Amino acid sequence: MTVEPSEFYRQRLREASPTRAPGDRRDAFERDRDRILYSSAFRRLAGVAQVAAVREQHLLHNRLTHSLKVGQIGRRLAQRLLDENSEFHGGLGLDNRQSLPDVVESAGLAHDIGHPPFGHAVEEVLRRRMSAFGGFEGNAQSFRVITKLAVRAEEYDGLDLTRATLNAILKYPRYVTTVHEGNPPLWHDRSHGEKWGVYRSEKSDFEFARSHPGGGEVADESPCGCGQMRSAAAVLMDWADDISYVTHDVYDYFRAGLMPLDALSDREQKFLEYAASNLKWPEDQWPDFETAYGVIKKDMPKKAWGETRVDRVQLYQMLNELITRFMNAVEVTSPSTVTVRAEEQRQAEVLKKLTFFHVIERPKLALAQEGQKKIVGKLFDGLLKVYEPKAGRMGSGKWPILLQEFHARLMRECDAGEYLWADEERASRAVCDYVCLLTEDQAVDLYSRVTGLSVSQGSIFGAWFD
Repeated sequence: MTVEPSEFYRQRLREASPTRAPGDRRDAFERDRDRILYSSAFRRLAGVAQVAAVREQHLLHNRLTHSLKVGQIGRRLAQRLLDENSEFHGGLGLDNRQSLPDVVESAGLAHDIGHPPFGHAVEEVLRRRMSAFGGFEGNAQSFRVITKLAVRAEEYDGLDLTRATLNAILKYPRYVTTVHEGNPPLWHDRSHGEKWGVYRSEKSDFEFARSHPGGGEVADESPCGCGQMRSAAAVLMDWADDISYVTHDVYDYFRAGLMPLDALSDREQKFLEYAASNLKWPEDQWPDFETAYGVIKKDMPKKAWGETRVDRVQLYQMLNELITRFMNAVEVTSPSTVTVRAEEQRQAEVLKKLTFFHVIERPKLALAQEGQKKIVGKLFDGLLKVYEPKAGRMGSGKWPILLQEFHARLMRECDAGEYLWADEERASRAVCDYVCLLTEDQAVDLYSRVTGLSVSQGSIFGAWFD
C-alpha cells in the first residue's frame, strides 16, 4: 500500500495507530518530544556531568540542562529558517514543514540520552570492554536507548518515535564498519560526521529511520559523495549542540575562574601551539584559525569576573551575541538541505580549543577522570562476573533486577530472530546497557557495593539496584 509523503515521516515502526486520550490534540511530532521529555532516561541526565562532576559547588551545566538548551537552540534555528524560506521543509515535505521545529527539538533533547556516567571521560573504558562485541559509541547508545531501552508501553521496547525524529537523532547515520567508505568529507561539511552512530542490533530501527517515500535508503546529495548523509534536522541539531557547548561551557568556566577570557594574551603562544598540534584541518588553513581566534579574542570580556551585577549582564550579553551570530550562520541550500558557514565554524572551533586547553586538559580534571574510569571499569567487570554462561543467565538474587531484565530482553531478541547474540556478547551488552542508564551517584554507590568499600554503611534502598 502506497503511503502519502505527508504521512510517511509520521509513521512509527511498532505502533500502527497510536491511541490518544480524549481531547489530546498533539500531532505525531509533538508526542515524540513529550515522550522523550517524560522518560526516566532523559531525567537521568541531571545526574551526568557535561564536563566537570555534577557535585561541583559552582553552578555548572549538566547533561540535562545542556540537552534542554540544545533542544531550544535547535527549535529556534528551524523556526528562523522556515520564516525566511517559504519553500524550505528540511526533507519532511511541505505538508510537514511546520513540524520541523518539533523534530529538531526532540533530536536535541535525545542526543546525549545514552551517554554513560561521567560523560566522555569513560567512553574509552566501555569501548575497550565492548571492542569484541559490536563496539561502544555514545551516539549509538543514545539511539539504542530511544529505540530499545527506554520504557513506555508493555507491548514494545523503546519510545517508538516517528521516522522523522529517529532520523534527526542519527547524528552519525552509519555503522562502525561503514565509516567513510567514499572520500572523507571536508572539515566544514556538516552533512556528515567523523564517527559512527548505530549498532547492528538496531538494524530494523535504523533502516526504518533512513528510508524515504520512494523506497530505499536516503540518497546522498553531498559534495563528497561518501554516503550516510545526515538529515537537515540532524544537521541543525548537531550545530545547536556545538553552539550550546562552546557558549554555555565558556560561560560556566569563566565564572568559575578556570578560563581567563579577559587575559587570553598571557598564554596566547602556548594556546596557539596547542591548537596547532590538535587541529584536524589541512595545514594551509591554519591562518584561518588565527583569524578566527582574533575575532573571538576581541569579543571576550575585558576584565576578570567579579560576581557583580554588571559582570553578569555583560557576560550574558556576550553569550547572547555569540549565540545569535552562530545561529545566523545557518543557510538553506535547497528545500531539504542546510549548511553552516565555515567562518563561524572556525570561531566555534576556537572556543572548543580554549575549553580543552584551559579546562579539560587541566591536571586536576584529568586526575579525577582517571578515578572515574576506574570506577566504571571495575563496576563493569564486577557486574559481568555474575554471568553464568552454562545456564545462559544473569545470576539471581544478589544482582540488580534491571540488569537481569536487560539480559532477558536480549534473549527474547535471539528467540525472535531479531539479532543473534552470542552468550558472552549478550552478557557484555546487558552490562553496558545497565551502566549507561546509571547516574554518577548511582554508579559510585553500586561500585562501593560491588567492591565492598561501603559494606558497613550501605543502604538497602536504591531503585537502580533492585
